[in-house]
Amino acid sequence: MNSSLSTALISIYSLLTVLTSVFALVRWIKGPGKLISELIERTLSWWAMITVASICLFMNDIVATISLMVLSIFAFCEIISKYELGAEHQKVLRICYISIPIQYALAYFDQYSLFLTFIPVLMFLLLSLRSVASGATQNISRAMGVIHWSLMMTVFSFSHIALLYSHPLKLANQDQKYHLILFLFLATEINDVFQFTWGKLFGKHKICPEISPKKTMEGFIGGVVSTTALSYALNGFIGMTGTQSMILGFLIATTGFFGDITFSAIKRDLNIKDLGNSIPGHGGLLDRVDSLALTAIVFFYAIKFM
Repeated sequence: MNSSLSTALISIYSLLTVLTSVFALVRWIKGPGKLISELIERTLSWWAMITVASICLFMNDIVATISLMVLSIFAFCEIISKYELGAEHQKVLRICYISIPIQYALAYFDQYSLFLTFIPVLMFLLLSLRSVASGATQNISRAMGVIHWSLMMTVFSFSHIALLYSHPLKLANQDQKYHLILFLFLATEINDVFQFTWGKLFGKHKICPEISPKKTMEGFIGGVVSTTALSYALNGFIGMTGTQSMILGFLIATTGFFGDITFSAIKRDLNIKDLGNSIPGHGGLLDRVDSLALTAIVFFYAIKFM
């Protein structure tokens, strides 16, 4: 881990220390309350998530790839379990779980052409044929769509982060790749915070009330502007020009929003609040990284072709 990456992580931990101290002081002065208790719970969860991410993503490329693979396994399990597919689809799901390490192996060894076609094309064909071969036709169209869509959103998408470690990029050397990956996670997550904050302060015009009633146009625009500005300020850290950094920030902010509301729409359809409860104050794992499902893909190809 190079010095600038260490400095960035120290800065993040310092910010968390300040926030934790402020929230604890407010609770000590005003007494326990629902909002402050939720903020403290969320902050403690951030401590755990950032610590795990720091160890897993920046120790070495093998550990990072395996960690991202585990993230995909848990995310896929989380979303697919909510559909309560019948026993007739279990063999199809086993094929899906086998495909996850294969996809990440393709990323680790930079088998770019196979990486691009394995899940979108080969798994699409294999899962369709295996579903038909089972002989069960009840809800088969729903099951085939749900299973392949879930693989795309939780495995194909997240595996692009693993591909960042191995795939040659003309704009980034190996050290800069670690900076880019930290930037991707930071910008994606803080964009959610920006959009939530601006929406709370100034939100009046709902942007998609049927899907996510709390999302507002003011929150969306404020998040896009704030994330783009933050990205410009970090252009030296990620080794990009100011214009390139702003483009990346804009893309992360907009695609992160659509990733968020995509999973919100799924939860509305399933009539559930969260996809899990593994992270206190945040719901499930996929609830925390839903925006990343789209930002990871767009970020990778923006850097590759920029």
